[in-house]
Amino acid sequence: MSLTDAFERSRILTVALLAAIAWLVFTAARVLGQFDFWSPEPVGMTPAAGVVGLLVMAVTILFAALVLSAFESDEPAPEAWPPEDVAE
Repeated sequence: MSLTDAFERSRILTVALLAAIAWLVFTAARVLGQFDFWSPEPVGMTPAAGVVGLLVMAVTILFAALVLSAFESDEPAPEAWPPEDVAE
């Protein structure tokens, strides 16, 4: 399913998820820019803390992408009513 189809099914959820993904990518870029990896500080914002934060944000982005891809699933689809008789 495309984003167009997802947007038609649930506009608010699609826009919210895309905004959350964009915000997380922007925040991850800011986190990368704040650390001095060549001469780290012994306390405070250490590179290890930044890497852990980036991993958490990456997992969150992956989860949001999986939620968006869940719109693709048509199963379980409702059965047609009234049931059609199958001629054998």
